[in-house]
Amino acid sequence: MLTNPLFLIGLVAVGIPIAIHLLQLRRYRKVYFSNVDMLEELQNESRKQHDLRRLLILVARILAIVFLVLAFCQPVIRNRASKMKAGGTAVSVYVDNSYSMECGGMEGSLIESARQKAREIAEAYKPDDMFQLITNDMDGSQFRWLTREEFLSAVDGIQTCAVTQNLSAVSLRQNDFLSSAQAANRRAYVVSDFQRSTADIVNMQSDSNVLVTFIPLGGTAVANVYIDSLAFNSPAYCEGATVRVEAFVRNDGDKAVERLPLRLFVADKQRALAAVDVAAHATVSAEMTFTIGDEESLQGYVETTDYPITFDDKLFFSLDISRKIPILVIEGQNGTATQPLQRLFQGDSIVQYHQVAEGQIDYNTLMENKFIILDGLRAIPTGMAQTLHDFVSDGGSLLTVPAENADMESYNRMLASMQAPTLGVWQKRKCRATEVHTDHDLYRGVFQHTDHEVELPTVEGYYHLDAGSATVSVGVIALPDGSDFLTHTPCGNGSVYLFNTPLTHSDFAKQALFVPTLYNMALHSTPVPVPYHLLTGTDPIALSGRYDGDQPPHLTNEDGTFDLIPDLRRMGSRHCLMPHGDILQAGNYLLRNDKKQAEGLSFNYSRQESDLAFYSRDEVKKLLRDADIDRCSVMPSSQKSVSDYIRQQGQGRPLWRWFIVLALLAIVAEIVLCRRESKGAE
Repeated sequence: MLTNPLFLIGLVAVGIPIAIHLLQLRRYRKVYFSNVDMLEELQNESRKQHDLRRLLILVARILAIVFLVLAFCQPVIRNRASKMKAGGTAVSVYVDNSYSMECGGMEGSLIESARQKAREIAEAYKPDDMFQLITNDMDGSQFRWLTREEFLSAVDGIQTCAVTQNLSAVSLRQNDFLSSAQAANRRAYVVSDFQRSTADIVNMQSDSNVLVTFIPLGGTAVANVYIDSLAFNSPAYCEGATVRVEAFVRNDGDKAVERLPLRLFVADKQRALAAVDVAAHATVSAEMTFTIGDEESLQGYVETTDYPITFDDKLFFSLDISRKIPILVIEGQNGTATQPLQRLFQGDSIVQYHQVAEGQIDYNTLMENKFIILDGLRAIPTGMAQTLHDFVSDGGSLLTVPAENADMESYNRMLASMQAPTLGVWQKRKCRATEVHTDHDLYRGVFQHTDHEVELPTVEGYYHLDAGSATVSVGVIALPDGSDFLTHTPCGNGSVYLFNTPLTHSDFAKQALFVPTLYNMALHSTPVPVPYHLLTGTDPIALSGRYDGDQPPHLTNEDGTFDLIPDLRRMGSRHCLMPHGDILQAGNYLLRNDKKQAEGLSFNYSRQESDLAFYSRDEVKKLLRDADIDRCSVMPSSQKSVSDYIRQQGQGRPLWRWFIVLALLAIVAEIVLCRRESKGAE
């Protein structure tokens, strides 16, 4: 396509070399000689060469004029998809400001390169076009249209942040916002290092009305060693208990790291030290322990030392110290709770033990317990069954020990509503349990190794448990015929445990396995504390305390520089904190009410940013082809001016330079031919 077609008038100049050529034509005369056979052959050959050179000179002169005229016409190759329409342009620019952008690239700091590219994008458009600047923060202020001056001012204020966004989510937000623009042209730009952990191009959804341009900044892979996660040995802790912390360390570099130091701090005091060897591209774990003192709240962190990436060298955690776990035993007429359960739970430092007969139940206080044991009840009334169903769904744990002459219909009605196995035919036979599923959560940390000589319980009679298609139970202790002596069924937020026989029909209460089984049921009845949360998390955070809406608690950090009244909502019987991106700094925080410490919360940076591997420009193009995204282009070089690239995309690829080169080549050819012509004339 020609940008200035009026210059085609210049093709009239082609007549000048044609006229010169016609005027320079000669007429040859014949001169007769007596014998000129050899001379005539040479003369004919010279005439043909002369005519050919003259013709080639004419062609070279004509081409030189044609190419020069076409160069002034400014021909371009225009892409139909990027053709600009009349009616203004809406421009959305995403600048990746995650922590990985602090790395150095081919042109220095990636975040500074991103700011410069964003400025160049704005310069390529008109001042009256509409602009949007979006970063990983994605706060409400970014979803409004800006003038070009406001856009440039916002670009200058971009700083790195802890929030991480997947590329597919960013693209979706850009497309949604651009769809509301009153403009004929819609353009989206993504300025990023295209980190492999977040650039999920395969999940992107293209919009036929939006033309997207990727601008890779050429991130350089950096070897990074970081603390990936922490694991703890128990769901609940009390004073004097030993806490085992397992730290998982990841090495993303190409070289092994030896004797990497790990330090465990609790209440700002170093409590343990370890060192690990981590192979290249591998993860190892290190175990550290400490003993709980009289701390009111357990808060600490595990740290290591690694450069130049340091934001992931610490992992903060908070643990709740259990004060009392309320346990209620509802005893039937044939119950057996008096001896074994009282001996196990009464007097324990973290258990608040209560026992009532089945006719003395206070349904108003039933939901205040964490662990309820039904021991030998003849039948389960409908009202009790419904209350227990709500209790389990809300997070409580229920242990059912049936009576020998149990009303199976009432039992099975309750068990089926909780998706637990139902009681089948009573079998009067004596057998011994054959297997304990030691990988179950109840036995985590109980067995150091499997002992095939361990003494297992013996039963004298039992109900065969029927597991229907709706049952989601798992076996804990198995009998020889394949049925289960003890099962566990998750239900709602809680758990249902079921023995297939009364305790009086087995010697389980006398076995060593009885203590960890029942005690861990009680421990697991409390909400399993989440030791830490991610700053990028959006799910509600369950709290262990209860809070008065008239006196909202304050969330503060350790040094008192942060004070926030969080958004708390009631979900069932528990309060939950709703994260809205208000917390930006990793660390330990305290939720206080009336200046009294309530509970600790820890927040950490997402480890997505720790894997510093990036897609190359060619890899990005291949991913786009594989995802069949056709309205997305990739800028060929980060060193090229973005403004020039955008103008080229909108106006087309200019070809005038190529025609200038062709014109010069035609002139050079003419000069060479003219020199040959002059030599031939001599």
